Amino acid sequence: MKRMYHASVNIRSLLIGTLFLGALAPSHANAMRSAEWSFAGETFESGWEVAGDPSLTSTPEGLRISTTVRSLFGRSVSTADPIDTISLDYKADDYIEAGIYWHEKGRDNDDLTKASLRLAPTNGVGSIYLDMTKYERWERRTDFIGIGLPADSELIINRLRVQGWNPVEKLLVALRSFWTFDSIRPSSINFLWGPHIAFTPIGREMMFKSTPPMEQSANRYFYIVMGIAVAWTVYGIKKYPARKKKAMSTLAGVMAALWITYDIRMGTEFLWNAKHDYDTYLSKPIGQRTFRERSFFTDFAAGAASLVQDRKEYVFLAPQRWPYLGLIRYYTYPIVPTEPEQDGTKDTWVVYKRPDVILNPKNQLESRGVVLTRPGGILHEFETGTFIFREQS
Repeated sequence: MKRMYHASVNIRSLLIGTLFLGALAPSHANAMRSAEWSFAGETFESGWEVAGDPSLTSTPEGLRISTTVRSLFGRSVSTADPIDTISLDYKADDYIEAGIYWHEKGRDNDDLTKASLRLAPTNGVGSIYLDMTKYERWERRTDFIGIGLPADSELIINRLRVQGWNPVEKLLVALRSFWTFDSIRPSSINFLWGPHIAFTPIGREMMFKSTPPMEQSANRYFYIVMGIAVAWTVYGIKKYPARKKKAMSTLAGVMAALWITYDIRMGTEFLWNAKHDYDTYLSKPIGQRTFRERSFFTDFAAGAASLVQDRKEYVFLAPQRWPYLGLIRYYTYPIVPTEPEQDGTKDTWVVYKRPDVILNPKNQLESRGVVLTRPGGILHEFETGTFIFREQS
């Protein structure tokens, strides 16, 4: 998403209308500056512009935009308040290769800059948060923002929100982000990301939710301080040779302080993760405990193993193969997990976190209208979408 290109969009030639179907003004905050436009409940904000001839429909969930050609939906914004982040609440049935558009100072009004934006399908209304400071050409005091949609796409916009923070607020966020910890995950056996620095609350919140982290490593700032300390020491020794011992002692003190700070930070992360494991797993009874990103899969697998012991194989369904397929195979050995397409005699289905798989009125398993099994019954249900099913003999 960091790669950008310029797209010359002639708004005036494509402009087909401006929506004046409401007069709700965006909300503002004093320190953290924000503006918000909601389209839920069949309401509109004033001042929106559309280009490319999209079809617009007001719905309780928001504004439905359907396109037949490349289209743009945007508005002018105040340049008084800088913008650092954009959040979009939306609903989509398919992936949409969209874009965020903005106007840079010094360019023609019709010449907009675009950053690619991929919108994933949602279950209901979902959200995406964009830290716009990551884009090299982002104009914090832009006077126009818009969402571009490709041809033959459909998107429901529920809410659009922009936010900005002043330098003091960003500094406080950076200090807090240094003490924001990553969770232990399988890759932690090989490496740890260590502290990172974010300058917006959204950046801090999303910091460790991507691989690698989007934010800058704190090591960069440690190296800068170390480099300045070494350069200052060399300069001091050359200018005042008699103070060499004192200068070296000061340098050693700075290095020791950085080392100790880093050591305390990483040690605290280990303790934080240990406490998290105790609070969510070790201290909880079976049925309530969860283990890191595996959630309650350990207890689910142990329960499933006891229900398939009289079978040679079973069908296993999960959101993705890794890591669940290997784990369930370990728990149920020598009973073998298979997939629906594989040949064999399989009358038992072990389903984990698949809310799309339901029991229809004929007591058959069904997914998105496709019948998967013969009639049967659920042996045990852990939660919606997580259960053990067996066909009738």
